[in-house]
Amino acid sequence: MNKIQSIIQSFEPVSLQEIDSVKLMNRMDTKFLFSIDKLPGILETLISNYFILEVNGVRQSEYRTMYYDSEDFYCYYIHQRGRANRLKCRTRQYVENDRFFFEIKKKDNHKKTTKTRISLKEKSFKLSSQKRDFLDQNVNFDEKEFSDKLMVNYKRISLINKNFTERLTIDTNLSFKNDEDFAEYPKLVILELKQDKSSVSKLREVLQHNHIFQSSISKYCLGIASLYPVKTNNINQKIRLINKLCYESI
Repeated sequence: MNKIQSIIQSFEPVSLQEIDSVKLMNRMDTKFLFSIDKLPGILETLISNYFILEVNGVRQSEYRTMYYDSEDFYCYYIHQRGRANRLKCRTRQYVENDRFFFEIKKKDNHKKTTKTRISLKEKSFKLSSQKRDFLDQNVNFDEKEFSDKLMVNYKRISLINKNFTERLTIDTNLSFKNDEDFAEYPKLVILELKQDKSSVSKLREVLQHNHIFQSSISKYCLGIASLYPVKTNNINQKIRLINKLCYESI
């Protein structure tokens, strides 16, 4: 990990305001899973083509996210079964500036993803009355059975290409916990590319050279499957891939 920290210092920085100003109107989102052993070499090949997000002098930010679900894991099952209309609700802490947001993320049957969120004055992961009211305004089912189910921790590197036609996030140090258990995937990298469909991607070229191809899994679904006795039939193949990346030399 020290090598990664050294490499990311070689990138030219960009501010959060500059990244937020980039609007990819005809966007294509793609995820990739691979072992952290490959990350230093990949980062080194991207230095001349990408900026790195720097916030308050920090280039690898820490995220803490609490997810909420019902006792029968409604959100988990509609997601891992591939249902078109699905949602997640979560409280996210941006550790470096200690800001808290409550967010509802929906994906409809047209594969359109929308996020709505509110800033929280109360720095807590509990499902407070403010959060319940926000749920009631934005979700068409009784949210009162929801409770906190899963804490997800990870670190994120954010890059943007110098043509401002693509953004990517690189998540590492992934771990999960609930009130009774803990699981971690220290060798797993989850990379998400958000790209203008008309652009040519240096990253895609680099990943192909490293024999890394499109694959994805929801962090929430992986965490629930790791800590709770839920059905995993539809994601077993991806879980086997992740275990291979994390625990085998490849």
